[in-house]
Amino acid sequence: MKKHIGLIVSLVLLTGVLAGCAGTPAGSGAATSPAAGVETGAAAAAWPRTIKDALGKQITLKKKPDRVAILDFGFMESMLALEIPPLASTYAERSLNGFGTLQPYAAKTQIEELGEGKAPNLEKLAELAPDLILQTAEAEHLDMKLYERASQIAPVAMFNSPDWKEQLRDFAEYLGEEEKAAAYIADIEALIAESRSKLSGNSDKTVALLFESSGNKGSFVITGSGENPVWFDKENGLGLKSPDGYPGKVAAVSLEGIAAMNPDYIFLFGALGSEANGYRQRYLSGETEASSVWQSLTAVKNGHVYHLDGAVRTAGPLGIKLGIETIVKSMTK
Repeated sequence: MKKHIGLIVSLVLLTGVLAGCAGTPAGSGAATSPAAGVETGAAAAAWPRTIKDALGKQITLKKKPDRVAILDFGFMESMLALEIPPLASTYAERSLNGFGTLQPYAAKTQIEELGEGKAPNLEKLAELAPDLILQTAEAEHLDMKLYERASQIAPVAMFNSPDWKEQLRDFAEYLGEEEKAAAYIADIEALIAESRSKLSGNSDKTVALLFESSGNKGSFVITGSGENPVWFDKENGLGLKSPDGYPGKVAAVSLEGIAAMNPDYIFLFGALGSEANGYRQRYLSGETEASSVWQSLTAVKNGHVYHLDGAVRTAGPLGIKLGIETIVKSMTK
């Protein structure tokens, strides 16, 4: 899901900066049996089923898989939203302990650690004997060698879903949880509509969503206004107003560039912590926070700089919910 902003890259960025869980080839995730889009109890119970993945490969599942491993930690939110914890995942420990959306599951959910996303521990994966493996097919992270090796262990389904909703639906086809996916999506869409109404009193206030780059203090990566419809879309999102000069797509912006936009509200994404620092997220370097340019910003002067958990940037189903709740709470105090 490109809304990780490349979740594998995102984790590297999140180590110091803070993708993530987009574009899907036609037919990706479309079931040939049962019919795609059917969300009845009968369809959810229909096994065996054959599904075409993002590479156009037909995958036949004889029964509902109950031992599912993921080779992209960004898939974890979709699995948990469907109430099916994965058997194993790359970056499992760091994600479970570091992301606010996953921390509630850390103590009660056993997810085996498979190591780094670019070099997962396939020997351990084989020992765990999954009956289905999920892997990303995003162009920038597509690893066909890994795909071939993992395919020797269990069937591998490849995903390149355009957003969290499509990923949830795609996963639900493989897991037989279409009704749960539909219910979760309906709940979030209702939350978005309700939240948009709550924020209507701030419709004239401009908002920026960004994070500070690792090793390059005073340089930011900004979430574009057209990148994720949940935040800025006037009809289907929260309807946030972007300041003049705000990019439509994700972009690197200097502190001076932020000052030129001078938003009324700033939401800073957290950078994923590590075991060494108790998985505590970092939001802004001390040097940047103390700078005269940062202190001159309208949002800073008015106390309207807020933190968004690093999980929100990955744009998975749990992160979207947390982001909406955080933004509404912050802007309607």
